Amino acid sequence: MSARNERLDPRAWLLWASAAGLPPLIGRNPFVLAATLLATLAVRAAWARAAGATGIVAWRGVIQLAAIFAAVGVAFNVLTAHVGDRVILRLPDELPIVGGPLTLNALVYGVLSGVALLTLVLVGTTVGSVLDAPALLRLLPARLTTVAVAGSVAWAFVPQTAAALNEIREAQAARGFRLRGVRDLVPLLVPLLTGGLERALTLAEALESRGFGVLPSDPAGAEAVVTGRPWRGVLTALGLAAGVVGAYLLAVERPSVALATLAIAGFALAVAGRASPGERGRRTRHRPPRWTRADTLVAAAAGVVLTTELLTLRLDPAALRYEPYPSLTPPPVDLPLLAALALLLAPVAVAPDEAVPPGPGPGGASLRRDDRFHPKAVAARGDHRPRLKTGDER
Repeated sequence: MSARNERLDPRAWLLWASAAGLPPLIGRNPFVLAATLLATLAVRAAWARAAGATGIVAWRGVIQLAAIFAAVGVAFNVLTAHVGDRVILRLPDELPIVGGPLTLNALVYGVLSGVALLTLVLVGTTVGSVLDAPALLRLLPARLTTVAVAGSVAWAFVPQTAAALNEIREAQAARGFRLRGVRDLVPLLVPLLTGGLERALTLAEALESRGFGVLPSDPAGAEAVVTGRPWRGVLTALGLAAGVVGAYLLAVERPSVALATLAIAGFALAVAGRASPGERGRRTRHRPPRWTRADTLVAAAAGVVLTTELLTLRLDPAALRYEPYPSLTPPPVDLPLLAALALLLAPVAVAPDEAVPPGPGPGGASLRRDDRFHPKAVAARGDHRPRLKTGDER
């Protein structure tokens, strides 16, 4: 199987998502936002075939919701931020909250904030539709498997629920159902809730049948797990909390403290994820992970972009940030930064030529049941076992 027909390693996708999500998270420079948004849309379009129709459509509702929030944010900023030197309209001062001058500065900042929100959502949904979550779980330490599985299940809840809602809506429409009011939501919500409970019970039974969360059969190993859980649990919680704090500090323009906090978070998670001799168990793998040239290309490009962004944030923060207050001025243009952001297009160069289904698991962007056994999907997985011929093929 060539590199053009393989999925990228989850670590490469996470590094690309970090590089693409940093500019809209910490700045409002329109040129940087436009470059990041265009690169994200190009990657999303190139990998839409690999993700499959279900993986892309399942996240459409999230994108539409983000667009609504962005539009509401623009209107709210224009009506409430009465600051700036470019007045476009003045409402009577007697009006509460919205009374006063409406400025072009507030409109520009609201639009830039909306574009930043849409870019972040597009980056997240693009990675969510193509990321092989089961492969990512297999790369994590055994100690962090419980947290990782819970996170992957929560991450997969949104697209699975959206896909189920679309199927229920289509089935009800085929029966002549039309949504006219709040009462008509019952035929949609009841099957959706029932299906969610059934999927939850099925997933719980599958995890239990695979020994999820069960202590080792060896008494010494079980004792090591029980006695080691308190401090390891504390370290895991501290590592996750430090990671959240580091991301927040990075967003509020404290890069030095943020990097130190993220380093502490990584160290705490590494120590907590290291299993003791009594806890180690044999982990089997059907197919060992492979790091391909495509993964190297995407990871190297994302690493260059991320390094350039951090250096720019440290040396010239104005190249990433833009404030239209108190006066509206042209934003700065940093050509080296824009050239580095072009490397975010690296996944486009290694996009597969045909659909490549993800591995089975709770976090993957699953295909429909019938599509997983399609001849093209079987060939893409490299599964060449003989199969029974159907009546038409005979």
